[in-house]
Amino acid sequence: MRILWIGHNLGYPPKGGALQRNYNLLREIAKSHELHLLAFDQPATRPPDITPQHCVRALRPLCSSVDWVPLARDISPKDRYWLALRGLASDDPFEFHWLQSQSIEEKLRKLLSRLAFDVVHFDTLGLAQYRHLVTNSATVLNHHDVQSSLISRRASIESNPLLRLYWKLEAKKLRKAEQKWCPRFEVNLAVSKEDEQLLLDAGSQMESRVVPNGVDTDYFTPRPDPGRGTLLFCGSLDMYPNRDAMSYFFDAIWPRLNSRVGNVEVYVVGRKPPRWLTQLSTRDQRIHVPGFVDDVRPYFRKATAFVCPIRDGGGTRLKILDSLAMGVPVIGTSFASSGLCLQHQKHLLLADTPDDFVRSIEQTLSNPALRENLSTAGVELVNRVYSWNVIGQSLLDAYDAAKRAHVAASTTKIRT
Repeated sequence: MRILWIGHNLGYPPKGGALQRNYNLLREIAKSHELHLLAFDQPATRPPDITPQHCVRALRPLCSSVDWVPLARDISPKDRYWLALRGLASDDPFEFHWLQSQSIEEKLRKLLSRLAFDVVHFDTLGLAQYRHLVTNSATVLNHHDVQSSLISRRASIESNPLLRLYWKLEAKKLRKAEQKWCPRFEVNLAVSKEDEQLLLDAGSQMESRVVPNGVDTDYFTPRPDPGRGTLLFCGSLDMYPNRDAMSYFFDAIWPRLNSRVGNVEVYVVGRKPPRWLTQLSTRDQRIHVPGFVDDVRPYFRKATAFVCPIRDGGGTRLKILDSLAMGVPVIGTSFASSGLCLQHQKHLLLADTPDDFVRSIEQTLSNPALRENLSTAGVELVNRVYSWNVIGQSLLDAYDAAKRAHVAASTTKIRT
């Protein structure tokens, strides 16, 4: 097949979240098919010393062509604020305005006029606005999370009345966008059965497939148990769910933990840590906040357990899969593990209150046999279910389904 991937990021470097998913799926597609990439460059998703040209050079071995445009609205928080205000008068959600670009539309038109594609992959809902340009190819719309549901949850926990109203309006716009656009694609991709059901609950007829998040099991390999009292959290700290998780951990869990467990330290790894967290680390020498790191594996190797107190967000947490692949026991909320086929006390320990977290951390740190059992089960699971070569095949199966549906629809039109 000849496949065109239209992305809201370049998929490189594959450090966290959507970038990690995208790079590995691009790599799997390229093993057996002709792949072309057209994407926005988001400076916020790459380190300052990595340029778009670096990304292109890294992706060229995978792709027959790579082209990109700067994200015109990859802007400061102040500019985002004004863009959000202007969007209040529109029926379209923020992401559609954010990804509006005459440049990418022109590049897409030229690419489609030059090459015939079997499948065109749109990597997020906001890119659906370019769907009308694709007339002779099967189309697939990917959902890293179900945005209407994510923003609705954000509204439900927002304490500021004006922001709560804004998030409610945005959630309503996103749900309408999902109802409008999802049925226009031959296949919609969700990262879990739970997300797939949320899409189907939107009320419109649509075809869907689950293509889970995964882990590079050649990169993240099991480490020996370090046997110390070291906790780890990894995640981009400019993302609200991760910031909220760390606020919850240090406000509600850390003080309780210190009253019961001695000689414990915690590493919080991720870009753009908030000032309050870096200040906390200067006051408490047991708290380490290195910020963005190019390679997180050394931190996994020294970690006795991975804590994931996430209470909000969407999709599934790749950081949990990375931990399991390295044999690091995971202690997390039920929400953090939702969408992953993990069993409590077999693959991880679930903890939904501060006291649950403290008990589970204490139990894990003091019980080498428990750590060994969790580690063994986690490594086995990710190799069997969540390795990228397995998930890559599920994506290719979805492309085949989209292609068949497109051919069938075209045949029906010809007959009528």
